[in-house]
Amino acid sequence: MEKTNELNKFLSYIHMGMSIYRIYYEHASKMKNEKLISLIVEIQEIFKSHEEKITKLINNFGEKATNSLTTAGRFGVCMEKMKMFKTPFDICINAIKATDMGTISSIKFLRDNKKLSKEMKEYIRNVIDDYKKIKDKLIGYLLKELVIEN
Repeated sequence: MEKTNELNKFLSYIHMGMSIYRIYYEHASKMKNEKLISLIVEIQEIFKSHEEKITKLINNFGEKATNSLTTAGRFGVCMEKMKMFKTPFDICINAIKATDMGTISSIKFLRDNKKLSKEMKEYIRNVIDDYKKIKDKLIGYLLKELVIEN
């Protein structure tokens, strides 16, 4: 039970990331930036796979996986919704910052939950590795599309 409570907490972090990337998708769509939209959809697929895998882990313990955000998560999403994104650069910089926050939260989660099984810890490490890949994709997009003139 304790394991699933902690996993549900981690799952709510993943839900928060997905919610924030939905905001970025909406702004990129308004800008009609197809390359950025495609990148965000690719990132959302990574978050979706994390949601599915953690949900399955929780369900394997016979517990119900959460589909909601924590209070802090709802507040974070609201704060992100209030931001004004004028350019694709703004979206990417904020996405990098949000991904860094997710990385830090995941590392703190591992620190605070040392009694999780090796399998669960390894899965969370994989999430952190995916966050690094997401950040690299965003930086690559910025450099290729927005910063370095071809």
